[in-house]
Amino acid sequence: MKSDHVRSLLEQSLAELASARRHLDFSFQQVAGLPDTLSGATEQQLESAEAFTGRFARSVDLLVNKVLRSLDRMELKPDGTLLDVVHRAEKRGFVNQSDELREMKDVRNMIAHDYAGARAAEIFAYCREQKPVFDAICQRASAYADRILSP
Repeated sequence: MKSDHVRSLLEQSLAELASARRHLDFSFQQVAGLPDTLSGATEQQLESAEAFTGRFARSVDLLVNKVLRSLDRMELKPDGTLLDVVHRAEKRGFVNQSDELREMKDVRNMIAHDYAGARAAEIFAYCREQKPVFDAICQRASAYADRILSP
């Protein structure tokens, strides 16, 4: 791939992640007063909780599958598995342990396949607890990408 194209993909991926994180922040504010168990939540509150977890899942996807993979391409790293991607994220200092991102990706898969909402409260509590961690990872990745993209 041409370097201009790879650069453009990284810039586009960063913009998409920034947009997704703004939506995630909005949803996070909407669910701030809900208990982790979701007990006593109204249908509207449950809908907000579902929107929040869905946005968390999409943001994790964007970070891992677009931003981190675009960074790999910019640095001429070989395409690899999810494990390769998260290990490189650890080496770059985005996460303390690659398991953090791997777990987020696993929860993203749970969100995508929890059709009946059987694990809604557990997933909701995890996403709310991990959002600050996810934000910090995104900030470090974005700062790193900005350094690579600067002339």
